[in-house]
Amino acid sequence: MTKIACLDDKDRRLLLETKRKLDEAAKLMGELMETIEILNDPDMMKAILQGEEDIEAGRAKKLRTLLKEEAP
Repeated sequence: MTKIACLDDKDRRLLLETKRKLDEAAKLMGELMETIEILNDPDMMKAILQGEEDIEAGRAKKLRTLLKEEAP
């Protein structure tokens, strides 16, 4: 037996908005999982902290400056 669903414009808009929000939630979940992986990786966290220390100590250059130095 075939079932038929009749959707009006309001129903279609609701379905499209729900799909958009689900897509956003799925993207956010992926980003959260990636963050958790980084936070649980001691080597990665050590590298991040070292990088922050390098920036604060002036041992880092802006990308724009570095590219200008490397340009022929």
